Amino acid sequence: MRASLPYLFVALFLFGCSGDIEVDVDDEPVVAPKHIFQNFEAKISYCIGFDNGFTVSQVYNGPNTSNKFFLSDIEQGLVDYLGDEELRVGIFEVDSILNLYLGENGEVDESQVSKADASYAIGLVEAQTLVGSLVGRGIDQTMDIEYLIKGIQDGIYNRQNTLSLGEIRIEVSKYYNEMNLVMGQSFLTENLKNETVSSTESGLQYEVIKEGTGISPNITDTCVVHYTGRFIDGRVFETTVPSGIPAEFAPLGVIPGWKEALLMMKEGESTRFFIPYELAYGETGSGPIEPYSTLVYDFDLLEVRRFNP
Repeated sequence: MRASLPYLFVALFLFGCSGDIEVDVDDEPVVAPKHIFQNFEAKISYCIGFDNGFTVSQVYNGPNTSNKFFLSDIEQGLVDYLGDEELRVGIFEVDSILNLYLGENGEVDESQVSKADASYAIGLVEAQTLVGSLVGRGIDQTMDIEYLIKGIQDGIYNRQNTLSLGEIRIEVSKYYNEMNLVMGQSFLTENLKNETVSSTESGLQYEVIKEGTGISPNITDTCVVHYTGRFIDGRVFETTVPSGIPAEFAPLGVIPGWKEALLMMKEGESTRFFIPYELAYGETGSGPIEPYSTLVYDFDLLEVRRFNP
């Protein structure tokens, strides 16, 4: 499996497109040979591949991306990249290919780049994104590439004969949930060995980066905060910093880990908090945050505005 390369934010453009649907897959599951899994690694690799492939088919066959790509070429890009085959399009050509093909207002231009090559490039982007996710979870070396690819191919064409989509997503969800739980607990145990890290009675861990000298908030006060949220592998999923516009909220209305964190801070303080899943988004998760996820937040408490009833 190739090393992960930087993610290309093609999706930001694609979801703004519109047009008539060019159907490349059937709406209903089609019959395919059943796969025999010799071990758990083969089964979970297939399930992860199928889930990914099915999602790819939905994204690039939807009303916002219709008639702009060939699903078969997207599939080929995915398969060639993951299988370490010779690539039809060079990795370092992907940016320029997609920039030439995709216009700012949703149109595509085939005068310089063919739809087939653009589709293949999209497949490479999707493959890089998948590999990045597997690397981030630390499971890239445990994947059975043969079954990962088979899953992707079946998922793209909705061939639900080995397992149903529902069964597949249950398997993937269970696998990721258990992984998040174990990895989070291990991370917090190791993290507490750091002399600069402390823990509260609830299990919230923190490391003060810069001491504050101002007032501390009450539960109904408004906190003006810059923050950055990361997964324990370092990936950023949310931040106010690039915009330069801080967030404003009261400790009363946020997740338990945030509430406890804010109430212990002072104006001018910068602290990194390590939040167990129980104090974050729990067993259900939220948006990009999966169930049982331990999270890392950097908080800069800029100002406390007292509540005036």
